[in-house]
Amino acid sequence: PASARRWVCSFELAAGPRHCSLVSSSLSIPNNMKVAAASLFLSLAASASAFAPSISSTSASLPATSTQLFERKTFITGNWKLNPQTKAEALELATGIASAVTPDSPCDVAIFVPFPFIEPVQKAVGDKLTVGAEMITPEMQGAFTGGISAPMLKSIGVEWALAGHSERRTMNKESDEYINAQCLKLIEQGMSVILCIGETLEEFEKDLVGAVCEIQLKKGLAGISIEEMSRVAIACEYCGRGRHLLRLMRDMLI
Repeated sequence: PASARRWVCSFELAAGPRHCSLVSSSLSIPNNMKVAAASLFLSLAASASAFAPSISSTSASLPATSTQLFERKTFITGNWKLNPQTKAEALELATGIASAVTPDSPCDVAIFVPFPFIEPVQKAVGDKLTVGAEMITPEMQGAFTGGISAPMLKSIGVEWALAGHSERRTMNKESDEYINAQCLKLIEQGMSVILCIGETLEEFEKDLVGAVCEIQLKKGLAGISIEEMSRVAIACEYCGRGRHLLRLMRDMLI
């Protein structure tokens, strides 16, 4: 239903200049700067929602209009990637972000953290925000060394996980079919998923953005029903476009 769909605003913690990061630097980013970035996103969400009327309950079953699409509830997420390096740093960062979330925040907030930090971070932030996993493996059990299944995560209270992140696609060579299997397993377990789609720089330069995103979207969502889409969010990573813009900004500065 239209009322269940969300805008996904994602920021990522990078220790180096990452092509998909909204929060990036050539140096390590201090935790206080990361928390400040999260606070900024929350402020922007509050400003945007002030201009958006609510959808009436009677219209939830109807096709979404352009007005409805623009008033969907904002979902602010942060992907920690391979950061930070210690449990103490993770707790400091998590509690700092949680402190920026108030009962009046007009958005849902989630952070996707490395596996070793999930449970301590959950305890640290309480119910102020959602703590999710950065990925899963579609296998349920067996001889899959290093695998993390959806039931494992569900058993410790995880409700959300990422699938199809650009780094998993490019560095780990995860195919659309493998990513779809992750999505299906999460849905099967009653969990929710953020499906990440987006082009590479090479695909952007070949004007393949639309085609690439369409294929990733269709293949990633294969087998998921309309009713189950209430537990799916789509995050579009502007990887190629983002790097292109960074190049333009660099050229302007030079």
